[in-house]
Amino acid sequence: MGKGLLREEQGVEPLAMKIMAGVILLVIGLGIGYGIYTMVGRQAIGMLSFSVNVSPSSTTIGIPDSGDNTKNVTVSVERIGTYDQSVTLTAEGQPTGVNVSFSPASGTPTFGSTMTITVSSTASVGTTTITIKATGTDDTQQSATLELTLE
Repeated sequence: MGKGLLREEQGVEPLAMKIMAGVILLVIGLGIGYGIYTMVGRQAIGMLSFSVNVSPSSTTIGIPDSGDNTKNVTVSVERIGTYDQSVTLTAEGQPTGVNVSFSPASGTPTFGSTMTITVSSTASVGTTTITIKATGTDDTQQSATLELTLE
């Protein structure tokens, strides 16, 4: 009878170890799963927010001998899903002698904005890419690019 008890005790230990190992793996799995979920969740929120489009996506402006040359481009910010935050437009990457402004500079999607590109006589000939960034009050950010050729 004593031998039988020992056998059962031996059987209990590996089982307890298996259960513990299973719990540890489950916790690790949940941790990884949660990490992936939050990462994908943030991307999904970003994707289900708004989109930014620039029309046309490329433009050419002549450099003036004096004064300024201006050209208007249409920027549209379209809501995706139920996004209701205010979105502000900014531009990055414009070269020396080029100024970019938006009218209106912010709004709640869906809205359109006129992007005015002003080129002064100090600008240099060449092609550059201007990035139009749309940033929501919740820090969601989307962007579009405009290829600008100065001649």
